[in-house]
Amino acid sequence: MPLDVQTGVRVYQFIVDRLEDRRREQYPHGREAYVENWTTAHDLEKDFATAVRAHDSGTAERLLQKLMGMAAQWRDHPHHPGNHTHDGHQFDHAVLETRP
Repeated sequence: MPLDVQTGVRVYQFIVDRLEDRRREQYPHGREAYVENWTTAHDLEKDFATAVRAHDSGTAERLLQKLMGMAAQWRDHPHHPGNHTHDGHQFDHAVLETRP
């Protein structure tokens, strides 16, 4: 994944969307867990953006890995950021499967 601000936003938004899905499923319970996880993801994304802007690739990579770690529980979701190419498009698994 590229170390740019858009990557951090994309991963963060994926996580927030899944957290909101889970919160709706658990309603009226789960608000505290949602807020805690949202805050963690938000802080990681902000720190990632700061590291990218400062050209601190080591810190940016570490923070992106933490964000991806949060997203890992939804790795089978079709919109998981790890299922996308560098330009943000989803992989075409049918094309990959036809390659020798």
